[in-house]
Amino acid sequence: MTLTNVNLVLINKEESIHGIPIEDPRAIHLTQTVGLQAGKTFFVGIKNELRGLATIREISQQLIFAVDWEKEKQARLPLELLVGLPRPQTAKKILYEAASLGIHRIIFFVSEKGDPGYLSSSLWKNNEWEDFVLRGTEQACSCQAPEVIHVSSIEEGVKLLHPKSWRVCLDPYTAKESLKTTKEKFSFGTLAIGSERGWSDSERAVLKINGFNFYHLGDRILRVETACTAGSVLMLSELNAWQPHRSLIE
Repeated sequence: MTLTNVNLVLINKEESIHGIPIEDPRAIHLTQTVGLQAGKTFFVGIKNELRGLATIREISQQLIFAVDWEKEKQARLPLELLVGLPRPQTAKKILYEAASLGIHRIIFFVSEKGDPGYLSSSLWKNNEWEDFVLRGTEQACSCQAPEVIHVSSIEEGVKLLHPKSWRVCLDPYTAKESLKTTKEKFSFGTLAIGSERGWSDSERAVLKINGFNFYHLGDRILRVETACTAGSVLMLSELNAWQPHRSLIE
């Protein structure tokens, strides 16, 4: 595993006390690529817990550091994605970008127009997807990673959704209105995106029965990962979910 440039390094609780083995890719990145020495600082976080500012105390067989932790956890954003299972390469992009953005949950379902064989890829069978979630989370200087679920049908997927969310489906072929503001006040949102080949009529029927409204993002046919990001940003803005950046250490 090779670390790319990240803004925060995820660690576990034991590592926060005893340090990281010097041969670990994270330690190599910090000491050799970034060139940190004793006395220098970097940001760390424990998955779905707190972030902190780490100060290097010793570099030997272990990279030893002390951490000044933030006072309260960063929040995940109030939005979940319901996505038709795409090709593994596309799924990697969605996982990375959604984690970086701060999405609460991603539910992938095997769509009628998709290929169920995608679930047999190493991305899912070998849990490689976790690496893309963690990379996106680190890039955002966060440790709050989205929950990721995959199910065999859209019927299973809708059963897992937030019960009182603003439900939006993007469908460039049938929607008459562009994604816009909602008259109702919601505190949570659900964005449904079809697989690369789009929605089937029966999937549209399931979504309608479950309270989804259909919108488009213009007359261009977007890639799945682009639609996920663009739709998420518009919905989060309407949900008034954006918070100003705050320093880890007050």
